Amino acid sequence: MRTERLLRLVGLLRAHGRLSATELARRLEVSPRTVMRDVDALSLAGVPVYAERGRGGGYALLPGYRPDAEDLTDAESRALFVASGAGVAEALGMGGDYTTALRKLATGMPEAQTGQVGRTLERIVIDPGGWSGRRDHPALLRDLLEAVEADRRVRAVYRAASSGWSGRRTLDPWGLVLGGQAWYLVAAHRGTPHTYRVDRFETVRVLDQPARRPASLDLLATWQALRKAWQSRPAVAVTIRVRRDQADLARRQLAMVLLGSVERRDDGPDHVVLTAPVSSLRGLAGIFVGFGDWVEVLDPPEARDVMRAVARESLAAHAGSVC
Repeated sequence: MRTERLLRLVGLLRAHGRLSATELARRLEVSPRTVMRDVDALSLAGVPVYAERGRGGGYALLPGYRPDAEDLTDAESRALFVASGAGVAEALGMGGDYTTALRKLATGMPEAQTGQVGRTLERIVIDPGGWSGRRDHPALLRDLLEAVEADRRVRAVYRAASSGWSGRRTLDPWGLVLGGQAWYLVAAHRGTPHTYRVDRFETVRVLDQPARRPASLDLLATWQALRKAWQSRPAVAVTIRVRRDQADLARRQLAMVLLGSVERRDDGPDHVVLTAPVSSLRGLAGIFVGFGDWVEVLDPPEARDVMRAVARESLAAHAGSVC
């Protein structure tokens, strides 16, 4: 990504003092023309990069330039420390590095700024585990991160909740996205990009094969396009009667197949009725069969049929189980 390349360019100039466009291009694996465009972008952003002409010339940073914590405004400092990056870093196996980085940053901040950050942290708590203490840190997240960072293909067994399909695929990982409370892998299968919920991977093996990743890939734009395509799929309106004390849990679970907003109305003292557009009746059944008699699908009739069919399949699969 270009942002990462710009940071690397600044790091190279800080480490080596002066480098030619040709040398920067070699180290960054881009063309000299791209280096010149990147230097212009840094200059416009306020980074003091200048060109030295003649033999032995090249690009350099203004002597004495050192981007440090004192460049942060009060609001930027508070945002950096308060943001829930710790949970993300921990999920990716970087919790210790994140804590160390913040400690180093704090030691370089002016005393007044440090005090303001501390005051804010005393008043805000971010608990990624919520009430139950459970965090959505899928077991295979770090394996996928390894593949993404190394640009390596993976061979995985994946279970699709919407269709019930489960099988093996070879994927070209493009990136990871934390969307809401769930992690997603954006990856190509046979050249076509898809999104995969990380907690639905059953096995992942990183292969010694380079991943096919577009050189000009914009991960955020790709994610947004895939999400928009998913949300524009034909929806089926379903009506569900839920025990009142399980309504919030049912709404959260419904999000996995939801394609719009959920309408809620009371149905007596002990139940509520939820009406929502969903992407898959099979996926809906997969979510709510486990709720037992806490949930009853009222409409449409085909949704009730799918619920019964999935319940029969589950019963048949466990018929020989020993209690």
